[in-house]
Amino acid sequence: MLDAPTRVVVARVAQWSALAAALGRSARSAFEPIVQRVVAHAPLVEVATPGVIVFATRGPSRYVGGDQSLAALVHSVVGDALRADLPDAQTRFGVGIADGRLAAAIAAQHACASGEPLVVPTHASIRWLATAPVHALIDCVDIIGAVGAGVPRADDVASYRDMVSLLERLGLYRFGDVAALDEAHLIARFGAFGRDLSRLSRGLDRHPPLAVEPPPDRVCLLQFDGPVESRDAVVDATEVLATQLVDHLSTQGLAMVRLHLLLESDHGERSERMWYRAEGFSARAVVETLRWQLDAWILHDTPTSGVVSVRLSPEQLIAHTGRQSALWGGERDGDRHAQRAVRRVADMNGAESITVPAWRGDRDPARTFQFVRSDAVDLERRTAGDAVDLTVGEWRGALPSPAPSLVFDASRAAADVSLTAANSAADPVRVLDVSGRTVMVDARHAMSGEPTCVWVGDTAYDVVAWAGPWPLEERWWDARRARRAVRLQVVVQARERQNTAPRQAMVVVLERRVWRLAAWYA
Repeated sequence: MLDAPTRVVVARVAQWSALAAALGRSARSAFEPIVQRVVAHAPLVEVATPGVIVFATRGPSRYVGGDQSLAALVHSVVGDALRADLPDAQTRFGVGIADGRLAAAIAAQHACASGEPLVVPTHASIRWLATAPVHALIDCVDIIGAVGAGVPRADDVASYRDMVSLLERLGLYRFGDVAALDEAHLIARFGAFGRDLSRLSRGLDRHPPLAVEPPPDRVCLLQFDGPVESRDAVVDATEVLATQLVDHLSTQGLAMVRLHLLLESDHGERSERMWYRAEGFSARAVVETLRWQLDAWILHDTPTSGVVSVRLSPEQLIAHTGRQSALWGGERDGDRHAQRAVRRVADMNGAESITVPAWRGDRDPARTFQFVRSDAVDLERRTAGDAVDLTVGEWRGALPSPAPSLVFDASRAAADVSLTAANSAADPVRVLDVSGRTVMVDARHAMSGEPTCVWVGDTAYDVVAWAGPWPLEERWWDARRARRAVRLQVVVQARERQNTAPRQAMVVVLERRVWRLAAWYA
């Protein structure tokens, strides 16, 4: 069957990142000894994220005598590695085998709870998956990727919770309920998320195989004139190769989601690993995976000579979603300086230490953009000229255009991010009427009086004009996460410098009978 899912093994250690942080160790480097022990039995493994190992059963399963034997072997290997490297740590781990990444990931989750490996019989994953709850998606983001999104899986678990909550309110509690729906209806309602959800619920992999011939010369081989001992030199040289590969695939309308990366030393020593990125590899992501693999090779296997070749082989391709270039094109000096700065910090601390803003859309200006890992986007292509069209997919209930230029996240108000020293998001805000009473809004969104003055900390602003109130009611069905607020747009002028102070516009929010500063307009 052309579109049959791959039978895979998923081995995961529960809460690995938190465990490594508690021990004062890097999650990535601390996990490598476990990976190396598994590699001894299944050479071509994929590290989906620190704490999770994925590889196809074909080959290893036949060699050890079947899936049950393979699951028992991997369970024993991971357990021995944890006891050897982290003898004092209390860890839960599990091994699952099934048809498709999602079913195997859920099987591994069950195995974490039971303490025994779980093998779903061949061709039985669809029936087994049909009984699994849809909220299992939240725990599998790191393995299947952010469904229907172009941002990394670590991206936005909160968005997943919202989507799963919506599915459950629609009566779709299990994957079998979703699989019974027509895919076209899911796509019409949920877009890309609905498409991916339909495939996953039917036991298929997220990305269907492409019915096109792969482009010629898609395998890139970099051979050095002599052994290269410097890690940075290997990374820099491969960055050029990765850019060429990504550009070559892009011109063919393709992007790669699975990459086979092979390193070879002058003495014939090799390091090879499979990498998977559901949203597709950018050139920067290829370089980051190379750095991860190279560091692990040097730290644990210690090749006896320098690197002589690097081979990049796309193993799975998807249709490229495309990119709209800026009208005037080109790259600015500031873009290049920022890219170099990001690279330097990433080299020292890893790509996960740097985040960049990505548009996601929301009713709340503070959540319109989210921060994602720097290797999730191609910084060389994402220049200042690449404008974001904020009118696409407008949110019902969002503030009217234009969008504010400076927003404050209420959860980060303590950080005291401010426009000026006096206008801090952490400062208390009072909105007063002509009588000096606090303006309130009732259940029918009627105001107790017109705002005439806004105090931000110790600074008084006279209100020149105002608009609103703009009500915001979210998740009313969930008592724990429900939110009810009203927003007010006001044009103000500082009272103490009334004759010289420029007029400014701000957004204030009334929530739980308390006003706060939400945004400023430039």
